[in-house]
Amino acid sequence: MKTGYKSMVLLSLLLTVGCATSPMKLKSDQAPVKIQSNQSPATLEEGRHIVPVRQLQNAAYVSLGAIGQATGYRAQWLPDGSYGMGDNDAVWVFRTGESAVSIAGRSSSMPAPALKEGNEMFVPVNALQRLIGDVTVFHTQENEVAFFPKPTPGETGVNGQNAEFAEKPSSQSGMKAAANEESSASTLLTFAKKFMGVPYEFGTTTYAQSKSFDCSSFTQYVFDRFGIDLPRVARAQAEQGKFVSRDELRAGDLLFFYVPGRFKSNETVGHVGIYMGNGNMIHASPKPEDGVQITPIDKEYWKDTYLYAKRYS
Repeated sequence: MKTGYKSMVLLSLLLTVGCATSPMKLKSDQAPVKIQSNQSPATLEEGRHIVPVRQLQNAAYVSLGAIGQATGYRAQWLPDGSYGMGDNDAVWVFRTGESAVSIAGRSSSMPAPALKEGNEMFVPVNALQRLIGDVTVFHTQENEVAFFPKPTPGETGVNGQNAEFAEKPSSQSGMKAAANEESSASTLLTFAKKFMGVPYEFGTTTYAQSKSFDCSSFTQYVFDRFGIDLPRVARAQAEQGKFVSRDELRAGDLLFFYVPGRFKSNETVGHVGIYMGNGNMIHASPKPEDGVQITPIDKEYWKDTYLYAKRYS
């Protein structure tokens, strides 16, 4: 009896210790929570965001909606039935069943077509480097794609400048030319202000069809009225024109900004507005209000995210 009693006590102690220690082991071995395509990103160790890989038509695919959630880009169906992803306009445009993709207005291709499943758009994993390798940092594995944070913007902005915007007085020899340019800019801005309050819509169609703008369709529409042909998205518009320094800004110049986020580049154009002079711009934006609006650009957000300006005259 004594021997049996001791055995029972020993067994009881072993079971108690096992129950107490097993949760610690499960916690350390616990698998990371992944982003499902209809969920918000899961923040993991080192700030990573994980997007699951899905097998479609015997190939590895990933949801553009989940990528948008992980990186901070907008990703949604557009009015014309295509699928767009970008900041304040649709830089990437995909169509169901097509391998062709538009990136900032340029045609590119993927190894396999974009696929629609439910209300989501999926793209092949082996296309990600070509699609977003220049603006995000990620690592692919068999069953997941891990996105890693980009550097956080500093207090003085990406260009290390935090000075207020100010127009540089014209030299005596350039006053006549400047006067002519100011007259043209005044006419352009008068036209642009007619659209104050027109609603913002990401990846919108033409104004005639939608009665809405996103940031780049607004600048494209206004400049087209005055014989200046601009590409459809802000990133492509930024590739044209001539650079203008901050202290030489004039009304009618285009101002380009990045849209901050921990998981995307802070050096890539994501927004555009028309400089009006006196420290203001007119632009189509979802914030601080919604739609075409006039915003002081000496405010902290705009100074911090300013990239550069371009002139097209």
